Amino acid sequence: MISYNDVLKVSKLYKDKQFDEVFSYITERIPSKNIIDFFKKCKAEKFVKTNDCIKLDVSKKELIIYEDNFLKNLPCDTEGIYHIDNYKIIIGYPNINSMLTASCIKQIQYKDIILNVNPDNYSHIPLSLIKKCTSYIETYLDKLNDTYVYHVNDEFCSRFSYNMAIIINIIYLCFVHDYESLIQQQLLLMQQYHFTYQDFNNLSINSINDYTRVINVKLNKNDGATK
Repeated sequence: MISYNDVLKVSKLYKDKQFDEVFSYITERIPSKNIIDFFKKCKAEKFVKTNDCIKLDVSKKELIIYEDNFLKNLPCDTEGIYHIDNYKIIIGYPNINSMLTASCIKQIQYKDIILNVNPDNYSHIPLSLIKKCTSYIETYLDKLNDTYVYHVNDEFCSRFSYNMAIIINIIYLCFVHDYESLIQQQLLLMQQYHFTYQDFNNLSINSINDYTRVINVKLNKNDGATK
């Protein structure tokens, strides 16, 4: 779960334009098998209720993006086995924590020797072998690039491209809120309603917003009763 304090942290980093730190923080908080798994988990964190949405200002209009419109056409997570020279190679979608195409290579087997590929041993893969995998890797990247960040209709849509800027934009859409508003909400709940800082580590932003709505309803009823 991404907690309220996580959202607060990443919103502050984004506000300060520390985009590399935004990426590192969220990818550490959301462990994933690969980029497909990561995006699915981000989407699940953002869209908890059926009416959850993302609101954007586009062409002086408010654009509302619901779950079905977000990360549209994201491919299913698949892997394939390819025989290249004397190697048996498993190839799939890239890892989220590396922008290297080598991360699409998941496993290399030569006779009885198996190498499970990870960021620590990318450098052990011969460049000549990576080049021979290129056409297979591009198949996965092409499918990934058929995704839309959002697609409301043909006029209001944004295509995905496999690069860091767009991945950070997706993180922004899922997790970044107005930092000052978050701080004010947190201080109010701590000062007047006995929330602790630890509570914000254990509760999501949706849960905190639910508490805030209940408090506001109660305050409005009390105001009405005193008039």
